[in-house]
Amino acid sequence: MNTLKYKGYIGSVAYSEPDKVFFGKIEGIDGLVNYEGESVQELTAAFKEAVDDYLIFCEEHNVKPQKSYTGTFNVRISPETHRIIANLATEAGISINAFVKKALCEAANKPPKETSPIPQEYSYQEPEPSMIMEPQFKYGTTNTIKLAIPNKDLSLVQELAKRLGWDISF
Repeated sequence: MNTLKYKGYIGSVAYSEPDKVFFGKIEGIDGLVNYEGESVQELTAAFKEAVDDYLIFCEEHNVKPQKSYTGTFNVRISPETHRIIANLATEAGISINAFVKKALCEAANKPPKETSPIPQEYSYQEPEPSMIMEPQFKYGTTNTIKLAIPNKDLSLVQELAKRLGWDISF
């Protein structure tokens, strides 16, 4: 989605072919503030004017100029992804909720605000040897190799194999 940014606000951008006009609305606020323009320059100017007018309105009416969020939302994922997340959370010794919260905070480049048992950094351990033999073939062949994989890494290996289209057996 194309967006505009001004004074910390984000505005959507859309185009109406029948009306030959660009239009959008300020996102992330309680209320509906629209703007439009016949060119990108007009749309940008209308967006900035809409933000300024919104802030003036909020100040005049003693309204907090941001959307209030509850901090709770639902995310739909596949059962397989749910299982993988549950396994990773268990391995980290934390709840699924804490695991997802940490991942989202990292994705947003913000540390979690609440104290939790989430380790800030996972400790590095020297990997256990996994190959029984050195492969004697080139990439792209259909030869079989045998790997010794620690139980804690099985779900990761299954996911990687699935994504790469490899057949695996235990």
